[in-house]
Amino acid sequence: MVKKGTKKPRKLAKSDRFPPIEKELHKRTKAELVAMILAIAKEHAVVARELEDRLTIEKPVDLLVADVSSAIDRATDFDERMMNHNFDVDWQAYADVQKGLSQLVELGHLADAKSLALKLMKDGSYQVECSDEGLMTDEISQCLKPVIRAVKAAGGDEAVKWAGNMQTADRVGFICDKELAELRSGS
Repeated sequence: MVKKGTKKPRKLAKSDRFPPIEKELHKRTKAELVAMILAIAKEHAVVARELEDRLTIEKPVDLLVADVSSAIDRATDFDERMMNHNFDVDWQAYADVQKGLSQLVELGHLADAKSLALKLMKDGSYQVECSDEGLMTDEISQCLKPVIRAVKAAGGDEAVKWAGNMQTADRVGFICDKELAELRSGS
């Protein structure tokens, strides 16, 4: 029962928004639909990424590098006013970083993967350092392991140097510490 002098709560719509949308889409030509989808994708990066996944588009390496760099930025971003708290983390961005670094390694673009891994170590370890519990440590490690394995397989002085740079970039001193120490020692 509603008290006197108060408005009745508004009724929720019982209709579905998709049948009218579907009806209008059926009126459009294929070219109009393609143009509409492209326009929406250009306005919304999430839609563009979803289309790339659903259409299984093989990206050129320069676009893949840019996307991984962007994913690192999204994954490691946090509000510095929330230091020493459990702040929101973009877990999907970490998954995108892991997938992208693995693709770069598989495609033989180890130099790009190493450079992006160093960026992830710098930005990600800072995020861990500033968080309350460092919950993203495992995600960072999972992202880095394919690159570490590929660098280890390549071996040589460059591998030792890169491992040293990674350890120096690690602000907390424990992200992939065992793997990087082994790589530095040549084991």
